[in-house]
Amino acid sequence: MRLFDTHAHLDLPPFGDEAERLDVVDRAIRAGIRDILIPGVDPGGWRHLLGVASALAAKRSSVRIHTSIGIHPRAEGDLNRDPEAAVLDRLRAAIATRPVGLVALGECGLDFGARGRHVPRERQVAVFKAHLTLARETGLPLILHCVRAHDELRALLCERPTPASVLHSFSGSGELAKLFCRAGHYISLSGAITLPGARKPIAVARAVPEDRLLIETDCPDQTPAPRRHETRIVRNEPAFLLDVADSVAQARGATIDHIAAITWANAYRLLGLADADARG
Repeated sequence: MRLFDTHAHLDLPPFGDEAERLDVVDRAIRAGIRDILIPGVDPGGWRHLLGVASALAAKRSSVRIHTSIGIHPRAEGDLNRDPEAAVLDRLRAAIATRPVGLVALGECGLDFGARGRHVPRERQVAVFKAHLTLARETGLPLILHCVRAHDELRALLCERPTPASVLHSFSGSGELAKLFCRAGHYISLSGAITLPGARKPIAVARAVPEDRLLIETDCPDQTPAPRRHETRIVRNEPAFLLDVADSVAQARGATIDHIAAITWANAYRLLGLADADARG
């Protein structure tokens, strides 16, 4: 069995130093994780992210480390109020450096929920449009964050042809998931599907066509229910992707081996990776 964690923030402080991150990756390898994508969330962190990815790739050859760079909608409040063209130039310049393992753009998107209120909606849309422009120029897929803005996001994606992209840690309904899939995009499920009474994620898992389904941890957040304790929530990590895969398998009436196989293949197709290039 081989699994692909399509969203893991291994560069963030909860994962400590390089030695601790290597321990995390070792546990992931033992759990069957063969690919990990580390997404960027703001320009100030891109260099550190790429350094983390390069170090992990150099020291753990049995797992393939991938990266993406982007500007998270909740990070935009910390940036200068550059116009859309300036944001696009910044993204283009970063892509031109040929970052290690780059396979996508993002994490980017729209967040109209409570945690995204500090960034005006117009600003979020402008920055997201810069990502859309670059995705259409390069053919790179987008790693999409969307909270309470699915209709707006879908409209922007459909304005013009857009590379197939992924709605990460999808929080919408099964019907919305179907609409994004019909438009050519992918749906990724995370730890929410493992929680007691997780009706909506289970409905999504059943609604998504087999060839559009992905899984992720979104670590260090969204620790699966089986890994939580009464007194504290354990830091999430890629090894816990097994719990997500198991819950998706139960929802779909499939085996965990089948879910691992189809989601790994789907991730490789979306990200333009060749099976022959896989290691381990």
